[in-house]
Parts: sequence; C-alpha cells; structure tokens
Amino acid sequence: MNLYYRFKNWCVANKQELGFGAVIFLVATASFGLGYLANRENTRAPIVIEQCASSTPSTVK
Repeated sequence: MNLYYRFKNWCVANKQELGFGAVIFLVATASFGLGYLANRENTRAPIVIEQCASSTPSTVK
C-alpha cells in the first residue's frame, strides 16, 4: 500500500504537469487523425515501373 500512496501523492503534486502532458497528447493525436482522414480522399495512382533501364551500356568500345 505504500507504493499506492507514494504514486497518489506524486500525482497530486504534479497535477498541472500531468494535465499539460495530457493536452499535448490529445492535440497531437487529433492532428494526426485529422491529417490522415483529410489525405485519405486524395488517393493517387501508384507508380509502376514497366521496364528497368540498364545502368551500364551493352557495348563497350
């Protein structure tokens, strides 16, 4: 039970910092989610490579 009371007292002492961290976490999560949803509509066709060009010439003089 000693660990419980130590954790509880730590939370009470750092209440403002915990709230600030929670706000930052929620804003970051919301911005990521909204950005993901906004970009889902703009789907582009994938790039397809049909023939690979050789990097060395076939004839050497």
